[in-house]
Amino acid sequence: MNSIDAAITAVDARVDEIAVLDLNMLTALRALLQERGVTRAGARLGLGQPATSAALRRLRRHFDDPLLVRTGTSYDLSPLASALLGAVEEALAAAESVFLGAHGFRPAASRRTFTVMASDAGIAVLGAPLLSRFGAFVNLRLEFVPLVVDDVADVDATLRAVDAVVMPRGIFAGHPAADLWSDEFVLVVGDRSALTADEVTPERLSVMEWISSFHGPSVLATLEAWGIRPRVQVVVPSYLAIPLLLAGSDRHVALLQRRVAERLLPLGGVRILPAPDGARGIRMALWWHASRERDPAHLWLRKMVVNSLI
Repeated sequence: MNSIDAAITAVDARVDEIAVLDLNMLTALRALLQERGVTRAGARLGLGQPATSAALRRLRRHFDDPLLVRTGTSYDLSPLASALLGAVEEALAAAESVFLGAHGFRPAASRRTFTVMASDAGIAVLGAPLLSRFGAFVNLRLEFVPLVVDDVADVDATLRAVDAVVMPRGIFAGHPAADLWSDEFVLVVGDRSALTADEVTPERLSVMEWISSFHGPSVLATLEAWGIRPRVQVVVPSYLAIPLLLAGSDRHVALLQRRVAERLLPLGGVRILPAPDGARGIRMALWWHASRERDPAHLWLRKMVVNSLI
């Protein structure tokens, strides 16, 4: 056998090997790599743990790699798995475009799980209207993933890990996005606070005690841009917890989006004051990775999210 024949034989053998891995295995690989666990991946795929474990074993044999590496009570991606994740997502998006292109995405028949990363403030605004629309599709699953500061550090990895992220314009510049809603920042104080709208000045606010969320760096940067040097006394892991802490306080203040503050106002105990003069508005957007741009299911999700706020 000459070198050309040997090369052709090797290619044919590789094609035969790939042929036994159907689209279901590619879907299983994506779920395992994104969920980093057999149980969660199985729940996402609608499979039991034995079937999902069998799929993982088959994939490990194919790649000759563990893919998921146990570290304590959880799993991390192997170096190969980390390198594969982006390619797997792009391959599935392309495959879904081919097979669903003629008919589009059929949500009534799909068992897909959509993941949307957002802060609790974003969920408070978007969650209820989106939930009412998803209610018509009993087999679809919507999973909100919490947003933490580290997710902003590697934008590409964050956008690959989920279907979409709810963040203000300007944060993920250079990636595809769709506008969702406009808002403005307001100050929130306890109902016993003596602060009035006429006293909302950088000098007055700089001597008050501030409550900030775990997204503090962006909040503090906003305040400093207004000439305020905030004295942060309390940091909490949730925007929605801030008004509850402020209730009854006479010396604390916090910065929130108006839509969130107004939703919590009926709970009582707080007042809303305007932000300092010159405060700019904020525009929230839905961001996604470019590899999902033509995915029919993702197109459907984007329309659902945008239309839910109309």
